[in-house]
Amino acid sequence: MIGSRFSPETRRALRIDISATLLFTVFAALTAPFLGVILRRDLGATTLQLAVMSSACGACLLLSLLWARGVFLLVPFASSAWSFVGLVIARDFFSAAVAPAHAAVVERVYPRAQRARALGLVRMAGAVLGIGLALPAGQLFDRVGYRWIFVAAALLGMAASLRLRRLAVPEPETAGGEAPAGLRGAWETVRDDHVFRRLLVASFLFGFGCWIQTPAHPLLLVDVLQVSASQIGVCAAVAAVATLAGSAYWGWLVDRKSSLEALRVMYLVGATTPLIYYLAWSPWVLVASAVTDSLASVGLELVWMLAVIDVAGPQRTAQYVAISATLAGVRGIAGPLVGGLVIHSFGIHAVYLIASILTFSGAWLIGRELRVRVPAPVLTP
Repeated sequence: MIGSRFSPETRRALRIDISATLLFTVFAALTAPFLGVILRRDLGATTLQLAVMSSACGACLLLSLLWARGVFLLVPFASSAWSFVGLVIARDFFSAAVAPAHAAVVERVYPRAQRARALGLVRMAGAVLGIGLALPAGQLFDRVGYRWIFVAAALLGMAASLRLRRLAVPEPETAGGEAPAGLRGAWETVRDDHVFRRLLVASFLFGFGCWIQTPAHPLLLVDVLQVSASQIGVCAAVAAVATLAGSAYWGWLVDRKSSLEALRVMYLVGATTPLIYYLAWSPWVLVASAVTDSLASVGLELVWMLAVIDVAGPQRTAQYVAISATLAGVRGIAGPLVGGLVIHSFGIHAVYLIASILTFSGAWLIGRELRVRVPAPVLTP
């Protein structure tokens, strides 16, 4: 699976990264697609509770990935919607520190000329397993109580975290140019780096459009379309296939064009998702949104990180990712709460219309403003 096109050091890192990704894929396949449905159908969550759960990821910024996956060990003790929401908040609280550290590790472990292909291969490995897990996961939730499924998933997620500890991370270079830390340094960075500032504005619009619609998803699925767990499994299987294709395509596009060009295309794809939700009249229409949402999700995970790494340079990667994650936290807190208010005042479909306008605006800004392109690397044979 890992051919000679990668250096020996990269191949060793890929073996560890792929094995951890496979473990995490099982964890994610048994938890993420079912959170909102469990809250709404089994625990009777209100719109406010769904909005609070969605905002948690934006509000939580510290601590470790290991315990973030382990909190689902406590799901058997969650007897109400608020206690379940509390566990999701705890997961997000511990998870939020990952992005800056992960980007810094990626920048050090994978050479620039091999980075997009290597990360695309890791995502493809997870997607292949996700395809096989999606349908059985939906059937499993129809037959077995969700509480103990979450416990098993938590153990596998923790094992994935421990596996990543085996990565050999080179020491950072000591060359000059390291950005100052803290709030003042972050302000100076955003003020002085015009490309990064425009990137953040476009990202904020697109990201806010994504966040504002999150409280509407469980309501649309359960109250309007009455989606079953098996149908969610079908959508998850289609999403896994799309993730597999997207992992290969985004890596190829970054290598052939640039990370910023790939980001523009990814935003356009992602902007179609709320339109599909807005028009959905049957649960099976959501298969199309599963495709576009998965393509955008794997793009956000892969292309956005590579774009920030390219704009930041080797000495400032962690700081740039931390700045973007902080702004993601702002929109992650406000977006779902605003979405909840819109749902209360104007209904579910109004949220998707607003989300579509915001996401297309972000895509338009990327195409109009980001004229300074980061050149694609020279590919090694």
